[in-house]
Amino acid sequence: MKKMMIALVAMFVMVMSANAQSDNQSNLSFDRMSNYLELTVNQVEPVKTAMAQFSASMEAYYQLQDSSKSAETWEKIQKRHKETMRRILNEKQYNKYVQIFDLTVHNSAQRMMEGATAAK
Repeated sequence: MKKMMIALVAMFVMVMSANAQSDNQSNLSFDRMSNYLELTVNQVEPVKTAMAQFSASMEAYYQLQDSSKSAETWEKIQKRHKETMRRILNEKQYNKYVQIFDLTVHNSAQRMMEGATAAK
């Protein structure tokens, strides 16, 4: 449970820092991801929309009262996002995306844990 909450916080930090980046850097990151996933012209806008919806969900989740925040709610947000991406992407692209997504969550959680340890 503790790891899930740390991962949740890490993911939120990642989303917020992505929002804080300049548009050029955000576009560059998206371009890199779209190249890696080999998105078609018809997939670019739906993926951008899905990413924006995920970001908005994370922001809304962060604003919930502490008693409303739970690993279950985070899992629902994550599951809904992955289902959306599954509808947009083909199987090969989706598998690549899930690897990126899960790795990002893992690495962010790891950095958060290291930061918390260093702060003590």
